[in-house]
Formats: sequence, structure tokens, C-alpha cells
Amino acid sequence: MTDPAVADPHVLDDPPPFHYKLLDYGERPYWSRDGRRIAFVDKHYGDICEIDLATREVRNLTQDLACPHLFLRVLILHNGDYLLIGPSEYKHPDISRHVESELWLLDKEAKSPPVPLGRRIWEGAAVSTLAPRIAYAVGGRNDPSLGAPDRYECHVAEIEYAADGPRLGNDEIFYRTQGGYIPEPQDFRLGDAEVIMAEYDFRRDIHPYDQRCSIKGVQLATGRVRTYIDEPRVHNECEGIFPDGEHICLETSHDMEPLGRYTIKTRDLWKLKLDGSGQRVRMTSFYNRPPLIAAHPNAPMGPWHAQPWLATNSNVSPDGRWLAFMVSLLGDPAGYGRGLGLLDLQAWSASPQAEQWAAAPV
Repeated sequence: MTDPAVADPHVLDDPPPFHYKLLDYGERPYWSRDGRRIAFVDKHYGDICEIDLATREVRNLTQDLACPHLFLRVLILHNGDYLLIGPSEYKHPDISRHVESELWLLDKEAKSPPVPLGRRIWEGAAVSTLAPRIAYAVGGRNDPSLGAPDRYECHVAEIEYAADGPRLGNDEIFYRTQGGYIPEPQDFRLGDAEVIMAEYDFRRDIHPYDQRCSIKGVQLATGRVRTYIDEPRVHNECEGIFPDGEHICLETSHDMEPLGRYTIKTRDLWKLKLDGSGQRVRMTSFYNRPPLIAAHPNAPMGPWHAQPWLATNSNVSPDGRWLAFMVSLLGDPAGYGRGLGLLDLQAWSASPQAEQWAAAPV
């Protein structure tokens, strides 16, 4: 499961201060509710695994189950069950990820095959820590009944456990967009009163260099929308809320070269205040860290270009002590992982780096 091209050396073999190597393979880590285990996807379109942090033993949860082994994401519900996202069959990178990925539920013991919940969604989802509740987005390509490919809806839904298995129960729309604005719910906060989401501005009438991704919050009771960070030509995406509900992990491209043009690629993980101030501080530092890996001669970046490492797709432990994240190379597809790491947030918070807050446009 390790890519031989990057197995030795690996950027996590000699990590920055406060960082630790967890695995040299894997994607999209997600903490268990007791903070003792981390679930993850073993590879792009792969199986769901879980690592015990005390023993470092890895258990593959889905390899022996009768199900598609094509998962892209895993999240853990408040009761310990697993919410999985992926297609039922692989067709094409765009179709399988953006059109036909759907929701599945795997019981917490992983004894029975995951159950499809009958809903195709756009990208990821948010899960509540208080109830069997999720939030997700669906676009016109996922559901043609929306009327146009560029229409999107954000839903909050309850998962019901019936005699014949789990299913989506009460489902309400709380946000709509069209014309190139693409939302992606990421987290609940404030007792599930607000959903934090990323929103891509991919309008066709603007130059690709002028695109952006901002972070917003929607109050479910009133529909009020609040913007927490919004920079021209910058990708700012939320990736894991802190237990206090007042901060969230941030993937940002504001320091990616060439400056002044949009790119979905981001260097490192930052901490963003959810108070409307736009204050953020860098947590990880991998971009300029060796070893730089030589790309394949036919790679898009050019012959044998040395590719920097990136830290993305993070999740904060329930006690706020640790940040789990994945690493990848600059030329990798979005969501493709080459290993999992941990950041000791307690040690980092006591360091001078944690005091270097800077304001971004809101």
C-alpha cells in the first residue's frame, strides 16, 4: 500500500518540530469519538482502515466485506458508526468522484457490509457529535431533478435506524446556489445550530486565475449566512473544527506561487478563528522541507521536476490535543494521500509559531 516512489525517504521520517509520522500510506484521517483510533482510506478509491494509536495496529474494516472497495472518505458518527463516501463502481475520475459518489453507513463493529443510503452527494459531508445528523451538498449532476448542472443544495438530514437497516430520515434544505458557486458542508458547531462550509466561486464569466474558495457559516434556524474568510484569487477551505467550536483548520493557497492567481493547491494547514476577524496562524510547515521527490518524466510539472510536499485533509482529536493530517505531493490529484501524520497541538500552542497570527480579508 506504500508508493515505492516515495517510500524511502519520506517527509515524515524527519518531520518538523511537534510533528510525528503515523503511516507512510493512507488518506483523509478521521478521529474516533474516544480519541483512541483514527479511521482512514488506505488508498484512492480503496478500503476503510483504522489504526489503534496505542498499539499502532492497523485493521482493514472493509476488505472482507461484500461491498465496493472504492471509498474516498470516511467520517465517524456520534454513535461510532462510520459514514463512508464513494461510488458503487469506478468509471472515470470526474464521474466517480463528483457525480456518482454516494453515502454509505458501516456499523461500528464493521461486521456487516456498508449499507447505501440512497443519496449521491457532492464531495464531503459534515457529521454531528451530538446526534445521528449529517450535512451534505448535492448538485445537478448528482441529482438531475435540480434542473441544471450548476445548481446546488445543502441539506441537513437525520439518519434513522429502522428494522430493515439505516436510512436517511428527515431531510431539510438550508442553502441553495447556482451559476458557479459550489458549497461543501464541513462541520457543525454551536450545538448543531450552524454549519460551517467551503464555497467555491467557479463562475464561468471570470478568469480561472480570479476564482476563489471562501469559508462561510449558515445558521440553520434563520438561514443567516456569515463569511469567515474571503480572499480574492485564494483557495481557503475548512478542514476540521476544533472542539471549542471557535477555531477551524484551514487549507489556504495565499502563499502559493505564483502569487495573485488562484490555485486549488495549498501548502500547509493553518488555524482560523471563527469570530469574523479573519485571523489565522500556520500550524504545519512541509512545502519547502526535504526530501523533494522527482516526478515521472511525463508528469504535468515537467521532466523530473522536484515536487514539494503538502499537508492537507486534517481532523482534530476530540480532546483538542492532536491534529491528524495527510501528506501528498504538489502534482498529486486532489485528495490523493501518501501518508498520515500527527501534530502535537499542545506543544505547538506553547511555541512562538503559535503566536504569529495574521489577518486575512473577510
